[in-house]
Amino acid sequence: MKSTTNSTGVAAALAAAFVGLTACASSPPTQFYSLEPVAPQGPAPQSDVTTSQTAPLRIAAVHIPPALDRREIVRLGADNRLDISGLQRWGAPFDEMVQHVLTQNLVERLAANEVVLPLGPAPADTQSVVIDLLQFQSNASGNVVLQGSWSLLLPGQSAPALIRDFRYEDSAGAQSFADEAAAMSRLLARLADDIAAEARARH
Repeated sequence: MKSTTNSTGVAAALAAAFVGLTACASSPPTQFYSLEPVAPQGPAPQSDVTTSQTAPLRIAAVHIPPALDRREIVRLGADNRLDISGLQRWGAPFDEMVQHVLTQNLVERLAANEVVLPLGPAPADTQSVVIDLLQFQSNASGNVVLQGSWSLLLPGQSAPALIRDFRYEDSAGAQSFADEAAAMSRLLARLADDIAAEARARH
């Protein structure tokens, strides 16, 4: 009688393990997304690298809200609810991805030798741009909002030379996570347009 009980317990354990493995095998895979640079509407200005006196820019830092500081994609739902997807994730740390995409956008919008890469050696006259994001996600209406401010720091100065607030919205509608990533990329391009325009106006 004892042997029968043990056999029944072993069979039940094996059956449970099989069900667990089957469930894992049928689980949907994790999807990874990235933000991408968006080309400007017109050609980027050209300059002579040997004679240009324009001080270069660098996106020195991007500060993001704590709720967005994660690999999972976060959406703002109704009633101030945050919807955090476990299977839809960014392919890199969110703040670093925003920093690199903005840098790529500026490279396409400013003249040669006017943009310093985030980790590259910087000339002594490099100006630093610091981005502070308040919101960068889709909302309950399906629109994507990019809101915050950016500051320009001149070499050797701790106080910003200027601060610009911004708020952009893409109302195309984020029907999927891929649509949302594409809309976010377009909004970063608009931010890069404004930073580049300000940089050109100062010289």
